[in-house]
Amino acid sequence: MNAGSRQLERAGQGTSSIDRALSLMLALVDDNGRSPASEIAQRLGFAPSSARRVLGALSNAGVVTRVSHGRYAAGPELARIAMNVTLHARLVRVAEVPLRRLAGAAKGTAHLGVLEGDMVTYLARHSVDPSFKFSQIGTQFEAYCTGIGKILLAGMHEQERDVFLANGPFVPITADTLTDPEMLRRDIEISARRGYAVDQAEMFEGVHCVAVPIKRNGDTIAAISLSRKGAPPSEVRRKRDLSRLLACADSISIALG
Repeated sequence: MNAGSRQLERAGQGTSSIDRALSLMLALVDDNGRSPASEIAQRLGFAPSSARRVLGALSNAGVVTRVSHGRYAAGPELARIAMNVTLHARLVRVAEVPLRRLAGAAKGTAHLGVLEGDMVTYLARHSVDPSFKFSQIGTQFEAYCTGIGKILLAGMHEQERDVFLANGPFVPITADTLTDPEMLRRDIEISARRGYAVDQAEMFEGVHCVAVPIKRNGDTIAAISLSRKGAPPSEVRRKRDLSRLLACADSISIALG
């Protein structure tokens, strides 16, 4: 038994049912189908009935998958999560220089974000405005009232978007937040057609933002935005910002391969 397995076995002796289920999942993934699941569960102190119940739940969720009779390995959902983690790390790495240049050239605050559930998570941030303290790396905001969130929603399949819009209510964050599902739908559809989204002080009073998608193999995997405090940007400035954002997004997409 390797060190990882010994650690998992100790973890499995905890009293929490969640801890025990996690310990079994990790042990199965670590074993990768070499041993029968019943033996692994027995080592971790599971009763046969409990082991069957937990295995069923893990398998139904796609976290583990049966590779032969009684043997399990990492499932497709776990692989998807691992791929996303790896992809996010690559995104941050390749976006570092383009995002910093974007913030400097546009004299604003540039963000890189992804959709996690119904929330936008900021993976990277660069700003030339020291007073812009609304966001930090790791910050999460509602998708429906941010530029990045709306352009990511625009990149969803229509059925996924319908599910999102059905899961209201949408709370007004500012006086300009769109909270009506049909108005949100129209705004997102417009964003999809034109290839960019705007946040017109919908998340923070006096903060305006424009965002564009980052695509890979035709799929939207992330988005970048440019934000500023103050009055809404003029049409000339927005066009200039959009041109810089699109160039930055292309640079990141090319670097991803």
